[in-house]
Amino acid sequence: MTRAKSVLAHLALICLGVGLALLIGESALRLAGLAKPGFYAYDRYRGWGLRAGAQGWQEREGHAWVSINRDGFRGPRYSRTKPAETIRVAVLGDSFVEGQQVPEEQTFCAVIRRALARCPALAGRHVEVLNLGVNGYGTAQELMTLRHQAWQFSPDIVVLAVFTGNDIKNNSIALEGERCRPFYLYRGGELVLGGPFIDSRLMRMRCMARFESRLRFDSGNSQLLSLANRAWLAFKQRRHKAGQTRPVGSEPGLNDAIYQAPTAPVWQEAWRVTDAEIGLIAKESADHGAGFLAVTLTNGIQVYPDPAVRRNYMEHFGLSDLFYPERRIAALGRRDHFAVLTLAQPLQAYADAHHLFLHGFSNTQMGTGHWNALGNRLGGELVAQRLCQMIVAGKIPSVAPAPLPAQFRLGPTGASPAVPAPAP
Repeated sequence: MTRAKSVLAHLALICLGVGLALLIGESALRLAGLAKPGFYAYDRYRGWGLRAGAQGWQEREGHAWVSINRDGFRGPRYSRTKPAETIRVAVLGDSFVEGQQVPEEQTFCAVIRRALARCPALAGRHVEVLNLGVNGYGTAQELMTLRHQAWQFSPDIVVLAVFTGNDIKNNSIALEGERCRPFYLYRGGELVLGGPFIDSRLMRMRCMARFESRLRFDSGNSQLLSLANRAWLAFKQRRHKAGQTRPVGSEPGLNDAIYQAPTAPVWQEAWRVTDAEIGLIAKESADHGAGFLAVTLTNGIQVYPDPAVRRNYMEHFGLSDLFYPERRIAALGRRDHFAVLTLAQPLQAYADAHHLFLHGFSNTQMGTGHWNALGNRLGGELVAQRLCQMIVAGKIPSVAPAPLPAQFRLGPTGASPAVPAPAP
C-alpha cells in the first residue's frame, strides 16, 4: 500500500469512528429524553403557537414534563361543546400562563381550576380552565387567541394575564425585535392590525419557513448540534452577565423602564397601544356575554423577599416605587368599567412576611425568571378568590350564583382574602 493510500485509509477509519460516535450520542440523547422537543409551530393568525401533540421534558428552568393536547394548549382536552353544569374559564397570557417550568398540576391555571371549584356560589358545579398561554406572546397575540381559539369553547369567563415585564415591549412595533407576530398600531388616529407579519405575504412565508425548519431541527434532526448550540448560547449569556454592573433583580429580556410614567414617545405609544388592546379584549368578552378579569402578574424584583435589594434596584434606576404598571392598569379598569386584580402588592407582602422566593428554581437564579410552584399557587389562589367574588356579586352574566351558606361573607370589592401559608 502506498503512503497516500495509507493516509486515506486512516482518515476513513477516523471519519467512520467519529460518525459512529455521533450516531451513538444522538441515539443516547433521544433515548434519555434529553433531546429538545419542538413545542412551537407556525400559526397564520398569531405567528406561532403550541404544536398539537408535542411533548417532552423542559429542564432549562425548573423541571417538568410538558404535554400539549390535540387542541394546541397545555392541560386537559375539553370538548368544544360545554357540558351542562360546567363553568369554563379561558386564561390568556404568555409563558407565565403556559408554565413550562412546573408540572401541569402546579401551573397557575390548574390552581385556579381546583380553587375556583371550592367557591360556595358554584354549589359543586364542574370547573374547566383552558390554559391558552404561549411563550413570548404579547397582548395582540392574546387577542388573536381569544378570537381564533378561545371562543370555540364558549368560556363563561376570560382572564387576561398581563406580564408587565415585557408585554408592553411586545406590543410595540418600535421596541419589539420579533417580527413574526401581529401588531396593533395607530394609523390616522385609529387602532388597526398591521406590521410586517400582517402587511407582507413574503414576511409570513419567511416566518412559516423559519418555524418549520426550527421544528425539523429540534425534533427531527441532530440533537447533538441543538444541545451544543444551547450550551454556547448559555455560555454567551453568562459572559454577558459577568460584564454587567446592573443591580440584583434586573433581568435580561425585561424592561426596567416600565416602573415609571413613560416620557419617551416610543414608550408612551407602547403603553397607549397596550391600554387599547386590553380594552379590546374586555369589550369583546362583554360582547360575547363572558365575564372578564385582567390580572397583572409579578416581576421578580417586585416580590424579591428582601426590601434592601428592592431599594437598591429602585435607587439604581431612580424609581419611587415598583407598582406603576399596576396602578396604570387598575386605573384603566376603573375608566373602562372592567375588573382588575393586581398581584404584585399582596405577593410582595407575602414574600416579605415568609422570606420566600416566588420566582426562580434550583437550576437558575432565585428571585428571577418565571414563577416557581409557590408563585403559581399563590397567584392562582388569588385569581380564584377574585373570580368567586365576581360570581357572588353577579358579575358573570352566564353564571347564576347559588344561595350562599350563612357563614360565607363576601369581602370588600376588589379585596382578596389572605393567602394561606405554604404547606411545610
